[in-house]
Amino acid sequence: MESIMATNVLNKANPIASPPGPVEAPAVSFLSSNSTTASVNIEAKAPFSAIQALFDHLHTHADDVAKLNATYPHRGVIKTAALHKTESDQKFTIDLSPMRNSRIPEALRESLDPHGLVEVLNFFNALSAQYVPTILSSLSILAGTDLAAAHTSYNMNYRLCDYNPNTAAPDSSNGCGAHTDYGTISIIFQNGTPGLELEETPSTWVPVPGDATVVLTGWCAVILSGGRVSAAKHRVRRAPGVRRLSAVLFVAPDLDVKLKPLGDSQPIRPFSETIMRGDLDVETFKDVMGKRWRYREGNEEMDNADSLSQDNEIENMVWG
Repeated sequence: MESIMATNVLNKANPIASPPGPVEAPAVSFLSSNSTTASVNIEAKAPFSAIQALFDHLHTHADDVAKLNATYPHRGVIKTAALHKTESDQKFTIDLSPMRNSRIPEALRESLDPHGLVEVLNFFNALSAQYVPTILSSLSILAGTDLAAAHTSYNMNYRLCDYNPNTAAPDSSNGCGAHTDYGTISIIFQNGTPGLELEETPSTWVPVPGDATVVLTGWCAVILSGGRVSAAKHRVRRAPGVRRLSAVLFVAPDLDVKLKPLGDSQPIRPFSETIMRGDLDVETFKDVMGKRWRYREGNEEMDNADSLSQDNEIENMVWG
């Protein structure tokens, strides 16, 4: 499986040695020198009681939703397209980041803290500080280059997902359509309810245990590593009448980083001329991909949206 998959069970096979880190850092064990499948011992537990409390409060307090969305009017913070769009991903999301969090007025923060916000933010802040540096260092071994050098500005996003039965298409199995993330790694915590699936081979989907914590690589990891790291396509399937919660930390390179293979080693497969020249920076790449994922999630309209999938368009851009 060409991904980094992490659970709370350490791989007992002979691991590639990980760089030393603090006591709190996770142990990372790669299954082989040419594989991006790994086991990561992450002791952190997502605060799902707080996450559910925050969603439940916002589902019933439209005034707080409006206030929170006003802090980031360009895209909003709470996404609820699934309330009225049957073809979109059937989920609700709360999208936060260090930048967005800093815009939340103190009075609004104080009103939301008793409903789980402070616990959620503390969780993501601790996760970012304690685990991300070691995971990036370990991934650098497979990439053959120092990925940390492209991750200096704390370009991270926090996402809470509520796969709630009360959507426009309650019987739909489409929680989140098949896609590959744009960034370097995505750390996914689940509340014990299954639904996340990884594509092992084309059209062959493998379910992930609902209590597993998963670390997936994205397109930026593929490019920066010269193709030595592969990206993990995944999706979420819903079970009618079953509520599923997840918390995701997205880690990406600095927005001004030129997306091309790092270091002096030659890529192991040809990239497009656009990539090899470094014509795209991370911010532009994210914007191109973002239009597709916002369309899939029902938050943006697109002309000719059905002509290419999110991954098809990016594959053309990356590989030529």
